Amino acid sequence: MIYLRLLLLFFFALAICLIIFLSFYLFIRKIWRKEYGNWDRMIEMLLREAIFFHEADTGQVAIIPVTQRFQANLKNRRFYNRFVKKIIAAKRNVSGQYGDNLRNLYIQLGLDKKALRLLGSHKWHLKAYAIQQLGTMGLKEHLPRIYRYTNRKNALVRVEAQIAVLNLIGAEGLRFLDITSYQITDWQQIKLLKELSIIPQAELTGMDKWLSSGNSSVIVFALKLARNYRRYELYANIVSCLDHSEPNVRKEAILTLTDIYVENTSEVLLARFDGETYENQIAIMDAITVIGDVENVSTLFSYLDAGNAQMKFAVARAIVNGSANGLECLMNDHRSKTYPLTDMIPQLKNEIKW
Repeated sequence: MIYLRLLLLFFFALAICLIIFLSFYLFIRKIWRKEYGNWDRMIEMLLREAIFFHEADTGQVAIIPVTQRFQANLKNRRFYNRFVKKIIAAKRNVSGQYGDNLRNLYIQLGLDKKALRLLGSHKWHLKAYAIQQLGTMGLKEHLPRIYRYTNRKNALVRVEAQIAVLNLIGAEGLRFLDITSYQITDWQQIKLLKELSIIPQAELTGMDKWLSSGNSSVIVFALKLARNYRRYELYANIVSCLDHSEPNVRKEAILTLTDIYVENTSEVLLARFDGETYENQIAIMDAITVIGDVENVSTLFSYLDAGNAQMKFAVARAIVNGSANGLECLMNDHRSKTYPLTDMIPQLKNEIKW
């Protein structure tokens, strides 16, 4: 009985402590929310003033007015981090004189010097954050230091440096592809292509060299660039990638030739069909569906007996779209009366209607 009473007292005391802790935590959170709200209003007011700041023509560098209270708050680490995030986000959304004003405020408050100190940190996430700041704020004077990180071992630091270089000098910054020794992951390629999409288009040089790089991921990325920028003059270089040793490079070349093709591209792809992987064979048939211009449709019929339904449908679609009389040829073939072609042909007819 005594043990039961002690146990109940223990749980009662624990419940009281938990209630006190939660009450204290919620009280602190309420204070922080109020504090953060005040900070956000203060930050947004300064950013608005900076964006629309008009520099008087006095021949001297104009100083954007900043209150002593704001400068004092910058010594608070939480306030500093909140302000840096907001000024970086604002800079991404404005350009021209408005963006220049934000850059001037960033420098005026000495944030660039703090970013450079972070760049010297041994912690990779701090290095990446510093590079992101310097790149977004357009501080070209630090380009040589940032460029050195475009081939670093840490993937996050490397991709932030690559994006920062693009921010600073545009498409010319892709010259890091000449030296990169690490794989450019799909995630990195998506980030780089997204960054390039908002950069004013410029003549991309060196793409022919990237298409013959010893780094297969550079070749894949160059193929995507050739496709996005419609670089027809690189057709021969793209075709040569069909003979690369790695299947993913060959597949990317097939996808690129689907957009960049000439009169005999379908025949070029068909000549490589037998030696390809299953996934690449599907890609070839999909490409022929788009390109058409098959000289000898009978070549496609030789693949119609594929046991896999996915391959059979891809071949049937290529036959229908490969030549002007493709559907007629398929309908006249004795296999068109057998399953699963009996179900596939109506769908292919509907695709032609659309």
